Amino acid sequence: MLAVRRRTTVSDYRRMGHPFPPSTPDIADRHEAWMADYATKAAARDRASWAMADSVLEARTAGVPVTSTATGKALDLSAVKLRSLASIAVAFPPDKRAATLSFEVHSYLAGMPAELRFATLEKAVAQGWGEVSARRAAAAYRQEQAGFDDEDKENSQAVIIMRAWNRASPEAREYFAELQQVVGLGLVHEDAACGG
Repeated sequence: MLAVRRRTTVSDYRRMGHPFPPSTPDIADRHEAWMADYATKAAARDRASWAMADSVLEARTAGVPVTSTATGKALDLSAVKLRSLASIAVAFPPDKRAATLSFEVHSYLAGMPAELRFATLEKAVAQGWGEVSARRAAAAYRQEQAGFDDEDKENSQAVIIMRAWNRASPEAREYFAELQQVVGLGLVHEDAACGG
């Protein structure tokens, strides 16, 4: 179902504020060749991303613990990334994907409820959205929905932990790392960590 996206035209560049066409015919020819090469590679990247997402979902459905930390290390992907791939494949089954839009566009829309997700996807196809437009739509949806139910809780929770880790002092990170060595992936009791 995937296809090469529509070619960017001179009017597209002008609408985006880019100086086009390039100043000399030689540069224009090289630019055209580069754009064609990029479009081919982008289509290949999208096919590979969908293939990986479908593969992770298939393994997960079969009961293979593919979204585990150990598997993530073996594949050089985080467990969070593997779960994210599976959730995107669930959100957009093969017959519901838009061939003219990138995998990244689909990934931003995947967290929306089904009725809104597919309506937004139709709008994205009609308007030729790219990643920036999809990200804006996803952010707008999240801001409009106070207390929305996050379909990707693991990713959201991991981001919260990362933010706290990045804001902590080096000493606090070292202390927490020592506590984590003691409990592994278990719970760190806050009173014990604070000396209580």
